[in-house]
Amino acid sequence: MKKISILFMLLLSISSFLYAQQFNITGTVIDKKLNEPIIGASVLVKGTSNGTITDLDGNFSLANVTKGSVLTVSYIGYETQTLTFNGTQTTFRFELNEDSQTLDEVVVVGFGTQKKVNLTGAVSTVDTKALDSRPVSQVGQALQGVVPGLNFSLNNQGGALGNRMNVNIRGTGSIGEGSKDSPLILIDGIEGDMDALNPNDIENISVLKDAAASSIYGSRAPFGVILITTKSGKSGKTQVTYNNSFRWATATNLPDMMDSYTFAKYFNTAAGNSNMDLPFTEETLNRIIAYQKGEITTSTVPNPGNGMYEFHQKANDNQNWVRNHFKTAFTQEHNVNVSGGTEKLTFFMSGGYMDQGGNLRFGNDNFQRMNASAKITSQITNWLQVGINSRFIRENLDRPTYADDDGLYYHDIARTWPTMPLTDPNGHYMRNSKIIQIQDGGRHNRLKDIAYTQANITITPLKGWNIRGEANLKTEHVAKEENIAKIFEWNSKNEPVALPYNGAYGPGSSYASSSKQDNSLFSTNLYTDYSMSIKKNNFKVMVGFNSELYKEDYVFAKRDDVISDGIPSIDASMGKDYTSAWKQE
Repeated sequence: MKKISILFMLLLSISSFLYAQQFNITGTVIDKKLNEPIIGASVLVKGTSNGTITDLDGNFSLANVTKGSVLTVSYIGYETQTLTFNGTQTTFRFELNEDSQTLDEVVVVGFGTQKKVNLTGAVSTVDTKALDSRPVSQVGQALQGVVPGLNFSLNNQGGALGNRMNVNIRGTGSIGEGSKDSPLILIDGIEGDMDALNPNDIENISVLKDAAASSIYGSRAPFGVILITTKSGKSGKTQVTYNNSFRWATATNLPDMMDSYTFAKYFNTAAGNSNMDLPFTEETLNRIIAYQKGEITTSTVPNPGNGMYEFHQKANDNQNWVRNHFKTAFTQEHNVNVSGGTEKLTFFMSGGYMDQGGNLRFGNDNFQRMNASAKITSQITNWLQVGINSRFIRENLDRPTYADDDGLYYHDIARTWPTMPLTDPNGHYMRNSKIIQIQDGGRHNRLKDIAYTQANITITPLKGWNIRGEANLKTEHVAKEENIAKIFEWNSKNEPVALPYNGAYGPGSSYASSSKQDNSLFSTNLYTDYSMSIKKNNFKVMVGFNSELYKEDYVFAKRDDVISDGIPSIDASMGKDYTSAWKQE
C-alpha cells in the first residue's frame, strides 16, 4: 500500500511539472515592408493542432505552449517563419517578408501592369485562391482579413439581406464632415460595385494604398484604389467548369438577454436610484415569478382604461427577443464558365445564379443575383490586338418594408423588454414585438440591372512601345416598388384596432410608391507607354488622356390611402400624390 501511495505521488508531481511548463504566449504579426498588421496569419505549434490566427490588428494569443515547441507563422504570399520557444520570452513580434517567388508576378497598377519587384508604392494583391476558399455572397466578405490595411465595417442595418459593407483603406478620411473615405473601385478599368460581381469571375484584385500608387487617378482616389480584373480566356482546349455551393447562414454572437424577473429588478433599482417611481409593482413581480414557474399561463393582463393588453411594465412574459427574430437561412449558388481558344483568339464566358434566403424569422426576405459575362480577345497581327468585354448583372431584393427603414427594425429588437408578450391571450402577436409590422406592414422590392460593354485596342509599333485605346459604357437601371399596409392589434375583446406603423405613419396609414432610376457612365482612355531596361535599371514612361460622361435620371411617385392592401399600386390609391423627377449630367 505504501509503494502504491509513493507511485501515485510521483505521478502527480510529474503531471504537475508538465503542467507548469505550459505557457500562454501573445504577439503581433506584421508586413515587414509596409509595417502593417497581417490579418488572418496562422500561428501554429508545429506537429500539433494547437494554433490560432491573428485578429484585425495582427495580434494573437496562444495557450498551452510548452518549452521547446516550434512555432510556425505563415500567410499566403509571405515567407513562413519558425521559432523555437525557449520558455522565457512570452511576447513576440513576427515581421514577415513577401515570398521572393511572388516578386516576379505581374501586378495591375494604374493604367498598366508592373512586376511586383519593381513596385515603389504600397500595393497588395489578391488572387483567386483567397476567393475560391470563401463561398460568400459578396466580394467584400471574401476580402475581409485578406489585405492588410483594407478595413470593412457595417452600418445600422448590420447583416441585413442585401446590405453592403463600408470599406476604407488605412483608416478614416480627413476631408471634413461628410467624407465617406471610400476607395475608388474599378472593374476592368471602369468604376463599379464590386459586391454586385460574381466572385467566381474575378482573376485578381490589386489594392493601391498610398499616394505613390494611386496618384494617377488624381482627385478621384484620395483614399486609395481597388482594381478588379475579371477572368480572360487562355489558348488551348475548350474547358467547361461548373461549381456550386449550398450553405446555411445564421446570426452569430447573439446576446442572451436578462430574464424578465432580473430585468425588472434592475429596472426598479435604476429608477429608485434616480428618485423615480418604480416601473414594476410587487403585483407584477409576483406574476413574473409565477409565470416563470409555470403556475400561471397568461403572459399579460388587460388595461382597464382602454381595453388593450398591457405590453410593458405590467406584462409578465419571459422572452429573449434577440433570438426570437432570427433563424438559420439557406443559400444556393451555381456557376458555369467556358473558356479556351487559340494563339490568335481566346474567349471566356460565364453564368452564375445565387438565391440567398434571409435570416428574418417573421416576414420572408430573399435576395437573388444573376450574372452573365463574355470576354473575347483577338491577336489580329503581331502588332494589333483587339478585345471586347460585356457583362450583365441582375439583382432582386424582396423584404418587408419595415426591415428597410434605415435599421429601425434592428434598433427596436434590442430595445424590446423581455416582459413584452409574444402573443396576447387570444393568440395574436403583440404590438411592440414589431412582428405585426414585419409580417403585415407591406413589402419593399428592388430590381437592379447593371450592364457593362467595353472595347479595347492595343497597337505595338515597336518592342516595348504600346498605344492603347479603351471605350467603356456602364448602364444601371434601378426600379423600386414599396408600400405600407394597414396593420392592427387586438384588444381584450378580440377586436381589431388600427395600429400606428411607426412614428411617421399613424393608425390606419397606407401608401404605395414607385421609383425608377437610370444611370449611365461612358468613359474613354487613350494612352501610350514605353518601357525599357538597361542592365539593372528599369525605365517606363506613360502619357494619356481620360474622359468620363455621367448621366442620371430619377423619377419618383407615391400616393397615400391604398384602396386594397392586396393591390398596393399607385393607381389603386386615393390620397395625396407625391411625385418628383430630376435629371443630372
